[in-house]
Amino acid sequence: MKTLKIVCQECNNINTVQVQEEASVFPCSKCDADLNDPFPLEVSDETCTTNIQENDIAVLVDFYSTTCGPCMAMYDDYEDSALGFGMKVKFLKINADVHQKIAKEYGVTGLPTIIAFKDGKEVERLSGQLSQVQLSMWAQRLSE
Repeated sequence: MKTLKIVCQECNNINTVQVQEEASVFPCSKCDADLNDPFPLEVSDETCTTNIQENDIAVLVDFYSTTCGPCMAMYDDYEDSALGFGMKVKFLKINADVHQKIAKEYGVTGLPTIIAFKDGKEVERLSGQLSQVQLSMWAQRLSE
């Protein structure tokens, strides 16, 4: 059994959970939301930083804009690739037009840009539209 710190996607509470293979639901200790929910989370500057720094699992952050054609074309692929990675990789989305502080902090100049973090540190970044297969393979590599 492995113990992990997981940030709740609903209330931003930092949870310590014991991961068991047979368990599929991991309730937040504060709000009862399922920590195993793989659906990509829309974050702000503050919640993005908390997720990057506090999660014991890898974090993928998609910096996008609603006016960016490649960003919108990749939207469904990003969401679909997150399925199956609930307690392995956290998928985040941040609108770089609205949340410019965090985009500037990480030197994001082109969209879409996806940055992978492990242990609070950037480990890889890719710019441009990626397919569901490419995103899933990247997440799989990060989860190992």
